[in-house]
Amino acid sequence: MVKLNENAIREAAYYNWQNAGCPQGQDEYFWSLAVEQLSKSCNCSCKTSSAKKSTSTAKKSTTKKSK
Repeated sequence: MVKLNENAIREAAYYNWQNAGCPQGQDEYFWSLAVEQLSKSCNCSCKTSSAKKSTSTAKKSTTKKSK
């Protein structure tokens, strides 16, 4: 089994957030969307333990690169 890479999730969440116009307060939505997209793209039953990161981790991912 393949474990989802937290950095890949963070990057995917960031680009999804940017493409949506950088809306505030939807960190968990973009994190889950990224996990879902990456899980589908790997064609396996990925462990999503990295997907259960806190909202603060998701916020860091979206605000870190936007500065």
